[in-house]
Amino acid sequence: MSHPNNPARRWLRYSFVLIATSAAFVLGQNTDTPPPSIGIPSVHAQQAPRKAAKKRAAPMVNDRLPDVATVFEEQKSKVVSVKTEVAQKVSPFLNPGTRAGQGSGFIVDPQGHIITNYHVVNGAQKIEVVLEEGGRRYPARLVGADEKTDIALIKINTGRTLDAVEFGDSSDARVGEWVVAIGNPFGLEHSVTAGILSAKGRNLGQGLYDNFLQTDASINPGNSGGPLFNLYGEVIGVNTAIIRDGQGIGFAVPIDMIKTILPQLKERGYVVRGYIGAGIQQLDQELADSLGGGIEPNYGVVIGSTEQGGPAALAGLLVEDIIVTFNGRRTQTVQQLLFAVAEAAPGETVELEILRGGRPMTLSLTLAERPDTNKPPVAKAPVEAPGERFGVTARDVDQEVKKLVGLPKPQGAYIEQVEPGSPAAGILKAGDVVLRVNRYEVRGADELASAISKIPSGKAARLLVWRGGRSIFVAVRL
Repeated sequence: MSHPNNPARRWLRYSFVLIATSAAFVLGQNTDTPPPSIGIPSVHAQQAPRKAAKKRAAPMVNDRLPDVATVFEEQKSKVVSVKTEVAQKVSPFLNPGTRAGQGSGFIVDPQGHIITNYHVVNGAQKIEVVLEEGGRRYPARLVGADEKTDIALIKINTGRTLDAVEFGDSSDARVGEWVVAIGNPFGLEHSVTAGILSAKGRNLGQGLYDNFLQTDASINPGNSGGPLFNLYGEVIGVNTAIIRDGQGIGFAVPIDMIKTILPQLKERGYVVRGYIGAGIQQLDQELADSLGGGIEPNYGVVIGSTEQGGPAALAGLLVEDIIVTFNGRRTQTVQQLLFAVAEAAPGETVELEILRGGRPMTLSLTLAERPDTNKPPVAKAPVEAPGERFGVTARDVDQEVKKLVGLPKPQGAYIEQVEPGSPAAGILKAGDVVLRVNRYEVRGADELASAISKIPSGKAARLLVWRGGRSIFVAVRL
């Protein structure tokens, strides 16, 4: 997390150090009040039972204190420091300077993918990751980001497999259980703090998908993007926010939410969510009384408006309809409906159970993609040779690049920049696509980096390159 006084962080609101996403709806507090019986028997049948909380015996020291030391010793190597350089304009008369930023992250797979906060890497010209083991810095590239949840996925290439964290279940976490935060507060790398899970489902009014875990484990600037562990060494949250001037109040994105978006971040670099094209609001006491018919507050979610030609209108939803279930999931609150819609895929057809004038109905609705999907630019880290910089910046070949260079299919590593004076200078050009290194096929920028890193210093690498509509061989001595 960057320093709170930095002008680039003026999106802070309500004294929360958090992302700059404002909620478009008033999100009601979740409630487990059973709905009245008004002729929809399937509502009770389809309501998912609450999962029983885990009752494993927590690791303790002398049967009295939580075993924080063991969690730290076993997990510290999987937590990283994230350092960035962000361009900033000093004045209208001077060239842009750079501002250093810092946060935390954690390794999520052996290939070197790392979760951190979006606000840690947003706008960064340079991202580096420092591992606990040896303190070596590795260049990182931004693989994907989701501004709505303040989550980013970055990747490093170390030439070896890495130990990754295990995900827990934030839905099973119990308020009052012990939790452990590991991160880099104020640049003090690999600091550990402990506390309890203070609350779940916190809505801070910062975004559509607010659903934070609250903890009193000490979290400070620099902890952003770091993991919140349970005593079993499982990650249950991503430390994201603090209350300015508050003590013992920190917030984390639940890991269950990360599980749902991580595959999309890896595959496409951003998160696509479902969209129904309707204004929705909470069924509060006053609205329930005005509708009559014995409807109780929080029985469902009220349609306040529909977008012309949108999915809701096409499905036949009307203003004043009350959505009771969405695709079989009970929707008593706006937040429950938002999460249900967000987790459904665009193009998917779902069933809605609604009340219209007090009478139950079932409608089919085909979802669209949210039109405000943010597709952040994905940068690539420089490819390195043994002991020195190879001299290129590369990215994966997508459909846009395939069309641009005339490739038969999207494959290879697209060269965006060649560094003067580097081994690749004068041999590779911006716009080239590397298809093979020696006998190894290159399917993306990561594989180019991996293949180059394995070639001994002083040896020549044979590259099959797509250039000018045909493939040619070039050789680069490392």
